[in-house]
Amino acid sequence: MFRKIHRWMGLLLMLPVALQGLSGTLLIVIPLLLPQRPHVTATGMQAGAEAIIAASRPHALPGMIPLRFNPARWTGDSAMVTYGPVGERHPTFEVFINPYNPSVISTYTVPSYIRFMHNLHADLFLLPYGQTATGIMGIMLSAMALTGLVIWWPHPALWKTGKWRKTIMIAPCARGLRLWREVHVSSGFWFSFLLLFLALSGSVLAFPFSRPLFGISRPAPHEHSHHDHMPPTPSMGEQGLDRALAMLKSQMPEAALLSVQLGDRPAQQSLEVILPAYGANHPATIQYDAHAGRMHISHDPGQQRQGEWIFQWLHMLHEARLAAPAPMAVIWKTAVGASGLALVVLTCSGMVMWTIRRRNAARRESGS
Repeated sequence: MFRKIHRWMGLLLMLPVALQGLSGTLLIVIPLLLPQRPHVTATGMQAGAEAIIAASRPHALPGMIPLRFNPARWTGDSAMVTYGPVGERHPTFEVFINPYNPSVISTYTVPSYIRFMHNLHADLFLLPYGQTATGIMGIMLSAMALTGLVIWWPHPALWKTGKWRKTIMIAPCARGLRLWREVHVSSGFWFSFLLLFLALSGSVLAFPFSRPLFGISRPAPHEHSHHDHMPPTPSMGEQGLDRALAMLKSQMPEAALLSVQLGDRPAQQSLEVILPAYGANHPATIQYDAHAGRMHISHDPGQQRQGEWIFQWLHMLHEARLAAPAPMAVIWKTAVGASGLALVVLTCSGMVMWTIRRRNAARRESGS
């Protein structure tokens, strides 16, 4: 019974599972191959953020505004300003700036196929029901992982003798159907628990109703959000940023700036910082209230409810965005990328096994 359930779910999900695995791996590998921030020669003090962003503006494509400012991470590192259309969250254009003498080093247009991969992985282009379909597929993939483990589970005699170890390795002499079966079984064993986690976490992230269940709601409005109801002004979105960063350094000297979210108006600025109490995996979001002259933590990791904390970890681990410790982050990213390839291998080997068995059965029937 378990074999039939496992086999028919595999045949039903063969194409979408392979696409999910391949797109997930590419989303991890491709960014590593894209141009990284160039190094610069440190000469004196760094310029202000507003001057750096202003230097990048002449090189932006028409119709785009600065979306995010990433400061230099260490001495000799360059700064980066990302651009995109108004109202867009994902950048489509990047400008690398020398922060010591604000000038453009290079520019880069984000390939459109990255966004294509994101959409493919998230909803398989089944809009407007793509996310729900992806969530259901994650549950079915979890069931496949569990039934696969039940099918593999060795007889007690094999546990006692230790021969069960042979069931998770590929024999050098294996050929034909045996080779494909051992590839399928060994891949499923080594990646079963990781695939189970990715399938379940992917379902949680995909289902539209899961966020309220974890206590996730829409971001709270800025403390100075009454300005958002005013008509847009011609001021640049980075206006007042230098003052905000100076106030951050004055009032919260322990905070390490990660990035600044920008917009078409100064009221849309928000600072993403690392606070020592929470670490790099739980950055805080801070807004500067220019009228009150103080910093306001709009997203405080210390005030998260348990559901929000769990959801954030699921999101971070599923997308392999673990920040620290660095060795563990590299190991986890590699494991998640390899799991995507394992899905492709499991799909192909399962299909080949099914084809060979049907061909052998047809031969037996014709021979009889």
